[in-house]
Amino acid sequence: MTTLTQADSIDTKDMMALLDTVKAPIILLDQNLRILSLNHQAKQLFKLDSTSVQGKVLTDLPHTEELTRLFDTSNPLNEWEIGESVYAPAVDAAPHGWTILLNDVSHFRRLNHNQGESMRYLLHDLRSPLTAIQGFGSMMSSVGELNEKQKHFVDKILSGVVQMTALVENVQDAGRYDPDTGTYQLMRTPTDVGLIVSKIVDNHMVPVEKTLAVSLSVVEDLPIINADETMIQRAITNLVDNAIKYTPDGGSIRVSVTRPDNKIVIAIEDTGLGISQENQNLLFQKHARIHRQEFKKIKGTGLGLFIVRSVAKRHGGNAWVKSEEGHGSTFYISIPLEGANLLSSEE
Repeated sequence: MTTLTQADSIDTKDMMALLDTVKAPIILLDQNLRILSLNHQAKQLFKLDSTSVQGKVLTDLPHTEELTRLFDTSNPLNEWEIGESVYAPAVDAAPHGWTILLNDVSHFRRLNHNQGESMRYLLHDLRSPLTAIQGFGSMMSSVGELNEKQKHFVDKILSGVVQMTALVENVQDAGRYDPDTGTYQLMRTPTDVGLIVSKIVDNHMVPVEKTLAVSLSVVEDLPIINADETMIQRAITNLVDNAIKYTPDGGSIRVSVTRPDNKIVIAIEDTGLGISQENQNLLFQKHARIHRQEFKKIKGTGLGLFIVRSVAKRHGGNAWVKSEEGHGSTFYISIPLEGANLLSSEE
């Protein structure tokens, strides 16, 4: 028995000597989440030594309550902050129990923040010349009568401005609404989702070269929620616009608002070309677009669906798609009727 203990002790010392060479803090836990040891970087981070924490539980370490979410698959922890540092924690099963690795991503967080600030100023500065171009372009017809070629040129200018403005808004919203890095603060007000959807469907713009049948159904018992009306409107508009763009001439679009399982679900169903499972897994990522010959002429930034999911997540919900190639698609956005989304809740 003594020989085994000595061997185990040697193995542990050798392992810790090896872990001390790793630049990231490492915590070793047993099966009951009790601390076995810390490497040198972890000791420095928590300002402790191994002997003072051996046998204690993980939450006995300073500011580690959130780290227990590493073992909660329903609410995983992506980032952990302590002081001015930000870590991307990872947990892995090991023979002794568990190993927690804390990767310092503070530098990347600062870079991302600086990049976001630079982009914000750039997008803000682009708005002024775009507004001027649109204003002067619109006034050209009032200066005097234009011939057909001149009208064509003016229409092209104004169309280009509309596309550029939409691009600026999409890039801006993608950065602001991002649930992980965005700085936008929700402006919650009493919001009628059914009314928002009805107005968007009533005011939809179907291109003159297309004939589409658009229908809407809204359940009667839809409650008023405490939500960011601008964000909700932006998400639903993106979904309806996408359905119009990607549904061939002669097709149909069905928009519905329902209330299943204590949440509001908005669904936009189209009779388009459908989406493969491989592409479905990519759709809600930044700049994701489906590369098909039929979509070659359709303009877009690949940010619309990322914005949709970001809006849903900011409200505690989600966005997803059900589709099959050749059989159309249905896009969903859900908003749970709980917590801060209820009018009686306080933020």
